[in-house]
Amino acid sequence: MAEEKTAESGEEKSKLSIVPILIAVLASVVVSIGAVFATLYFTGFFDSESELEAELARIEAEEVAEEPEEEAAPELLETPNPSRLDTLYYEIARPLTANVSESRKVMQITVAVMTHYDESVVANITKHELSVRSAMLSVLTGTTEDDLTNPAFKDDLAEDLRIAINSVLEQYEDFGGIEKVLFSEFLVQ
Repeated sequence: MAEEKTAESGEEKSKLSIVPILIAVLASVVVSIGAVFATLYFTGFFDSESELEAELARIEAEEVAEEPEEEAAPELLETPNPSRLDTLYYEIARPLTANVSESRKVMQITVAVMTHYDESVVANITKHELSVRSAMLSVLTGTTEDDLTNPAFKDDLAEDLRIAINSVLEQYEDFGGIEKVLFSEFLVQ
């Protein structure tokens, strides 16, 4: 009988020691959950989206009111062909020499061309270089001494050369592509 009392008192003591541990664990879980909800509440997690949108609209309105009015940016035109964006230059290797018509003067120029198209235009020029040189020499031999005194002579000559080069390329390749002719050397003696 004494042994039965000792066994019963041991069971009661173990039941009593488990109860405070369970209460402590339950309290810590409740406090943790409360801390999470409090954090979410104070950060605005439970605010409705319309309130947030109204707050953002108010902030944007304040920013617009503070900024001075700027001029509207110009409208950009749409690029018709994005592959045309690279500018390529090609200098024709040998200078062109021609006699000035009705004069004893000689004109020697080194020509470079500019294109916004791809390498195929430059390849076409090198492929048909003899025909291109011949067309440019035909333009140069038509130059008179009176033309040399004209202030716009170089610009006019560059345009005439561009037309001559493009006509040769269009004849052989169905596409010119030269947009500008530039002079890297220009000598008249």
